[in-house]
Amino acid sequence: MKKLWAFVSVLLILNAPLWGQTPSAPSASPSNQKNEDSDEKPFKPHWENEFGLSASNQQAGQSTSSLSYTGSYHFNESGSFLSGELALSQQKVEGVVSKTGNLTVTGGLGLGSFSPSLAVGFQGGESALKVFSGDLSLGIQLWDPFAISLSIGGNTGSHEGDISAFYPALTGQVQIDTSSWNSSLGANFTPWDWWTLSLTVQNEYDLTYQLQATIRKVTFKIPVNQTDHITSLTLGLDFTLFKGFVLGFAPQVGQEYFPAGLVYSPNAGGLVNSATASTQNFGAGTLSITYTFE
Repeated sequence: MKKLWAFVSVLLILNAPLWGQTPSAPSASPSNQKNEDSDEKPFKPHWENEFGLSASNQQAGQSTSSLSYTGSYHFNESGSFLSGELALSQQKVEGVVSKTGNLTVTGGLGLGSFSPSLAVGFQGGESALKVFSGDLSLGIQLWDPFAISLSIGGNTGSHEGDISAFYPALTGQVQIDTSSWNSSLGANFTPWDWWTLSLTVQNEYDLTYQLQATIRKVTFKIPVNQTDHITSLTLGLDFTLFKGFVLGFAPQVGQEYFPAGLVYSPNAGGLVNSATASTQNFGAGTLSITYTFE
């Protein structure tokens, strides 16, 4: 019996350093560690590139085709960005198909559910077309698949046209000065990753405010002050065909108000002469495809 107690005492003494210690958790295997790293990729500021091709037609006569490139730099995970877009297009200016170029710079902030942005742009091309534009918008994420957007913007510019449209007894080219402002409200719904549905209501006023003609180095300014008013409803359907490629279709319906007399209509791509004030219904459509990559 004394030998048994002696043996137990020796065991207790040998195991004394282990008292109070808890078993350590098994270390993660290299394969598990690798999977964890791949699942949790931290956000890194990066560039994103987008090429776009689009074509649109207005029932009133305007026809536009465009090839564009947009480069965007994303600063953080919340959505702050800075982008620049360069587009080459063809459109009607005073009824003549003209080549134009557009440069637009946009900056936006990610503020939780709110994403305000500001865009400024310039368009120039044939028919002495020059247009400066600005747009302020606010996106609001209501809940996961639903979002709304508010926008207000405007532009001012000029192009060349035939003075005989205003004064039949005269001939020659004059500068037609125009300006416009617009506002819109849109709703976006993304039920699946491959499909986005949007509906946008827009209100636009286009003012043809004066003519400018230079005769013997003297510039004459002739006031016009005629306003064209357009309201429209656009349905946007965007389908992700496969990674990076998006096919878009946007049918549009609306009404255009013409005052009595001559006024420039963006839907017609030229001057419209109405004997009396009138309202005309119209339809339009845009088809586009974009490819986005980093």
